[in-house]
Amino acid sequence: MIKILVVDDEQLLRDRLKGLLELEDYEVCLAESGLKGLEVFNEKKPDIIVSDIKMPGMDGIQMLEKIKALGSDVEVIMLTGHGGIETAIQALKIGAFDYMNKPVNFDELCVNITRAIEAQKMRQQLKSQQSQLLQAAKLNAVGELGAGVAHEMNQPLMAIASHLEVLLMNDVILQDAALKTKILKIKDQFARLGTIVKRMHEYSGSRKEGFIQEDVNRPITDGLYLMSQQLKDHNIELTLELEKDLPVVHIDRYQIQDVIINFLVNARDAVDERHSQKEGGHIWLMSKKMKNGKGIIAGVIDNGIPVKSGSEDSIFNPFFTTKAPGKGTGLGLSVSYNIMKSHKGVIGFTALKNDRKLFYCVLPIDKNTNLTIDPALNEELKSEWETL
Repeated sequence: MIKILVVDDEQLLRDRLKGLLELEDYEVCLAESGLKGLEVFNEKKPDIIVSDIKMPGMDGIQMLEKIKALGSDVEVIMLTGHGGIETAIQALKIGAFDYMNKPVNFDELCVNITRAIEAQKMRQQLKSQQSQLLQAAKLNAVGELGAGVAHEMNQPLMAIASHLEVLLMNDVILQDAALKTKILKIKDQFARLGTIVKRMHEYSGSRKEGFIQEDVNRPITDGLYLMSQQLKDHNIELTLELEKDLPVVHIDRYQIQDVIINFLVNARDAVDERHSQKEGGHIWLMSKKMKNGKGIIAGVIDNGIPVKSGSEDSIFNPFFTTKAPGKGTGLGLSVSYNIMKSHKGVIGFTALKNDRKLFYCVLPIDKNTNLTIDPALNEELKSEWETL
């Protein structure tokens, strides 16, 4: 049953709307002020809120701001008296679904509630599609990693086989110090193989850890571990410039690992296109705290081909790719964009000195801060690139 919260300081109106909405098979809860409405919202988790704008204490606008700051999907329909159009427009800018004039036309209110419910359903469908895109991108990334993983597994297996051949040619094993050393080497190789398999399982399996307080360098190094052999095979030099003792941030570390892997895959391909797997290809993996303390920057720098002119505004769109057919799905950066949006962070790229480019993401240090709506962030980041 759809749950509706009615917030108004007029008891007569609250009671009237409650009775009428219950006749329409809605579950209705009431609040007499913005502050009380916020309390009921946190407790009851309504689907729709119908709220007056002007109320004593915390008004409807202030309540709306606090609810939207929580990242809630609830739709809010604002009620305004005569002459309150400017305030109602302000509410729409903050995130209200619609506004209505008082006295309330109940039939019109029902239409708006129906529209709000449909909007919620559409948003849920989009989230489901995003999840499917994420899964597709994950499968693509796993495919990209396959060659490197096979190479990593092959090396310890060959070492194990080699040591076993030596063991089979000896009559006495444990009495021989050299053979004992070989056995220990086999143990080490098995341990290495186990680590590789474990990390691949963590990456491609069901990942339910969710958001936790974490050092961003952890998903960065985990992502690099899965890509490092590929970079070696492609003759790409790697430099790590990870700042130590970074503040922990509120992240899903596996999703941030996805972002880093997508950055590395694109950097690898850009370097290959320019250097053809010959000497000269270079990738830098970096992290640093912003000078103003707003966020943590994580990114991948490369000296490959630049971002293709004319594609700057489309590069984070789903299925957009400048690669040859069969070389890419166009999902990696799109998925990374949505991941950063869910983290209240930003993603982007910029040209650097010495014919290099940087793909970066910025995660807020304060989990209650939303960097995606920070109007000063782009200018503040420009000073960060000067040191790279």
